[in-house]
Amino acid sequence: MSRSQQSLLRDYGIRPVKRRGQNFLIDTNLARAIAQDILDLGDEVLELGAGAGALTIHLLASARRVVGVEVDRHLCALLTAEHGALPNFELVEADLSKLDWAGTLVLAGLKPVVAGNLPYVLTSKVLFALADHREVISGAVFMVQKEVAERLVATCGGRDFGILAVVLGSIFDIRISRTVPSSVFWPRPDVESAVVQLVPSGSWPDEEFRQFLAVVKALFQQRRKKLRTQLRSHFKLTPETIQTLAEDAGVDMDLRPEQLEAPSWRRLARLLPRKDMP
Repeated sequence: MSRSQQSLLRDYGIRPVKRRGQNFLIDTNLARAIAQDILDLGDEVLELGAGAGALTIHLLASARRVVGVEVDRHLCALLTAEHGALPNFELVEADLSKLDWAGTLVLAGLKPVVAGNLPYVLTSKVLFALADHREVISGAVFMVQKEVAERLVATCGGRDFGILAVVLGSIFDIRISRTVPSSVFWPRPDVESAVVQLVPSGSWPDEEFRQFLAVVKALFQQRRKKLRTQLRSHFKLTPETIQTLAEDAGVDMDLRPEQLEAPSWRRLARLLPRKDMP
């Protein structure tokens, strides 16, 4: 029988590092269930922030390949000692904030599943990196703060509807698969968490996606101002051009960014001339 996470960490003399936001998942049944959520999407996995291997050990039991990314040298030593001899495991010692995404994804497989328990400070950075590499992954399963999960699945017009929901929701089918109480972590965080699953939906050419992302980010800077006003100020469009754009995109320019549904954002971004981008 495998050791508990707390016992494993104690044996290696490892304690959580607060500045890295380390909260170790210690519930074995939950770890096994999340690993199955990941494996349901594919058997080649890129695990971000492998930690002490709470998910890793369950992934390795069935996955064809698991590439774990970890920055903490003590945890890297633990992972190497526990799993380094296994043919389906490879460890990358790297900082997620500086990760070579393209190279690491190739290392993990043809179209790997990306997974992990994401530190709050890096959640947005990882999610947008995932969006950039949407064509070369099978999907993702992440443990995130519950408030982030709610922002990801927020619907148009709600207070949580913003850049995350528009951008990520436009290229992935996103669902919250389970909510997670703080009691399953050591030490206990002050917030609840949730597991989200993201599966690519449709295809986005790189040039179109970059334009779309730039438009969304620009207009959400002032989410309470009407689109009509923002297109005049940000993009220097005339009232006549805005009216034509409204008709062609099927968009009501008196709406605010938070009131515009994701498909309308894509139509609008397609029609805005690139030279007018800020």
